[in-house]
Amino acid sequence: MSLEDMDQSLLQDFLTEAGELIEQLDSDLVRLESSSESEHADLCNSCFRALHTIKGAASFLGLTAVTTFAHAAEDCLNCLRKGEIQMTPDVMDALLRSADIVRDQIEALSNGEDAPEGPQDLIDTLHALASGDDTAATDESSDPATIAIPQADELPGETLDLPAQKVDLIEFMIIDLQDYSKQLDEVFDKIGNDGTRHEAAEILEEIADNMIKTADFFELDALCDVVKLLGRIASTIDECPHDLIDETVIRLKAAKFLIDDQTEMLGKNRALNWPLDTFIERTNTLCDHKPLEDDVMKKHNDDIQQLLILDKVVTAEADATPTEAPAPVEESETDQPITETKATPEATAKTETKAEAAAPAKKTVEQTIRVEVSRLESLLNLVGQLVLNKNRVLALTRTLKDANTSNELNEDFVGAAGELDRLMGELQVSVMRTRMQPLAKLFDRYPRVIRDIARMTSKKINLQIEGKETEVDKSVLEQLADPLVHILRNSADHGVEAPEDRLTNSKPEVGTITLSAEHQGSHVRVAIKDDGKGLDREVIGNKALERGLTTPEQLAQLSDNDVFRFIFEAGFSTAEQVSDLSGRGVGMDVVRTNINKLNGSINISSKKGKGTTIEILIPLTVAIMPAMVVGVGNHTYSIPLQSILEIVRPGEEDVYSVNGQKVMRLRDTVLPLLNMRNRLNELPTENGDRFAVVVAVGGQSAGLVVDSLIGQQEIVIKPLDDAYTQGGPFSGATIQEDGEVCLILDVIELLKHTTNLGQEKAAA
Repeated sequence: MSLEDMDQSLLQDFLTEAGELIEQLDSDLVRLESSSESEHADLCNSCFRALHTIKGAASFLGLTAVTTFAHAAEDCLNCLRKGEIQMTPDVMDALLRSADIVRDQIEALSNGEDAPEGPQDLIDTLHALASGDDTAATDESSDPATIAIPQADELPGETLDLPAQKVDLIEFMIIDLQDYSKQLDEVFDKIGNDGTRHEAAEILEEIADNMIKTADFFELDALCDVVKLLGRIASTIDECPHDLIDETVIRLKAAKFLIDDQTEMLGKNRALNWPLDTFIERTNTLCDHKPLEDDVMKKHNDDIQQLLILDKVVTAEADATPTEAPAPVEESETDQPITETKATPEATAKTETKAEAAAPAKKTVEQTIRVEVSRLESLLNLVGQLVLNKNRVLALTRTLKDANTSNELNEDFVGAAGELDRLMGELQVSVMRTRMQPLAKLFDRYPRVIRDIARMTSKKINLQIEGKETEVDKSVLEQLADPLVHILRNSADHGVEAPEDRLTNSKPEVGTITLSAEHQGSHVRVAIKDDGKGLDREVIGNKALERGLTTPEQLAQLSDNDVFRFIFEAGFSTAEQVSDLSGRGVGMDVVRTNINKLNGSINISSKKGKGTTIEILIPLTVAIMPAMVVGVGNHTYSIPLQSILEIVRPGEEDVYSVNGQKVMRLRDTVLPLLNMRNRLNELPTENGDRFAVVVAVGGQSAGLVVDSLIGQQEIVIKPLDDAYTQGGPFSGATIQEDGEVCLILDVIELLKHTTNLGQEKAAA
């Protein structure tokens, strides 16, 4: 089947889920390599199930290339989780490479292309690893879904007769059924409670819906009939009379016992078929909220009793020898209904026996929905327009206040405008939160990056991640991905030394890189810290002199941090050799460029022989932000509030000229001044009240001299064409309260211009 003929909604659902699963698989594989013995089994099962889900869904959609390759990788992973092969770097290399291949196949499908075939050499490697021990495949004790069984001709039921692609999925189905069985026990307890019955009915209905799809897929008719009963009971239990609740719960437990028996037989490649007509008929009678007749009730209770005792016998047989005879079945001594208390011990015993090796129960009540990014973008744009109109209403309210209107009318307008301002603030925050995503989506990728670099460079590196639950806007998350990869690669390749060098310098053999994140007001601080050899001021300074980036005189006056910032220049590298990882000088300039686009800042500090820390400060969102509106000449401009330290009005005695550069003394510091009239080519005005807006980004600071202050506003950033923003003083535009366009100043470019201007005048 071609991609064009496929159900596109199903394909899109598969791609979305497979993308998430492959990220989980990649992360879990890296954790698995260094996991403790107690974590090993859980991580193995998690990896296996992720890959198994991808393979099963791909098989259902007829994606042969994905199914074939995932099956080979799954076989290897299955042997690993069974203990038939041991975890070694070579095994992990093969599994991680397999995850990359599956990711590439999914990406190709996302681009509307056919998934490429998996490389044959890797498939051969996976098969060789999986067949390392032929006898281990029959060791049932290592597989949680398989139980030691007698010969097939001694077992009840019929031998499963399924197509090959479905046979491969049976083990996965068994684990799912065990999960559902555990959830059913919790549901039954809630059904008996009036306060939790409705919630239990919803969960039961969802479990039944999931199970019926599975049973139908494997063509297990008897299991389908039992699961349909669960769904029927779930849909009617809310209206069930109180005196019939106990009877209904007993019926539910009987159905669960049948499901458990079927699950056990499936692990032995058998399928059970029960005579269920009477059971279904009487259960439907209860669902219709009709009490059973006395003569029927006796038979009804006997049937349930038989089911409970049969379950007890089957459970006992699992712990006994295959030839041990079951205990005789006694007749019921009472006509009264069997109460819930009687059923509980057998149910608990069997459930605990079968669920010991099962994965933790899944959360059955869906708490999230998928929303297309384009819809969120549209919603955010609408909120932006509302913010602009809110600003307009506030401006009109102030204008009305100055007019000759009654105080009562003014107060009404002020109150309404204030309420609008408050509601818009809450709406803005709520919409922003819909776009917020945890940094874990990025951070969880990086252990794999560090692991691969350590293997390539023969180093030992431990990556510690802190604060990955910190949330940022989706657009920020996407633009932060490349910078972090470049910095981590540099830390691992250039920063952390080889094990023998670290031991020589009295350091632990294993180097440590710490990736952390935390909120700081309206910003997020991301730090990458390593305990490597640090940066060498002399080496970087000499390289900067060689490339003509500075002069010996200027270099002598620069602080260490200013010298270290040369590494962000395009093409700058101190590496003696160019490797596949670094050394070309094309990484850190990308970091600076991307961070600048986010209106963020980057700062670097280092001590030779001790390590390096790179700090990135970025806004939570880049769409709407507070700004200070200032007047320069005959126009107004916006300065992002996050870049402003303070605003002062310098006196003549505070302003000096150093090497032709105007500077201002501000307490114990000296700041360069940038006359914005000259920078923006504005005409002089008669306004003599000039202000210095002190801005700082990434350790650099300066005073921007403006003519007037208009006030603080929430601004909605509108992008400009690259021709206007590239290297210029503007990062975007916004609409003011009066409807006029207001340009947003790019503080980073202005500070860069101030530094370059000072260097040029000093050189002259």
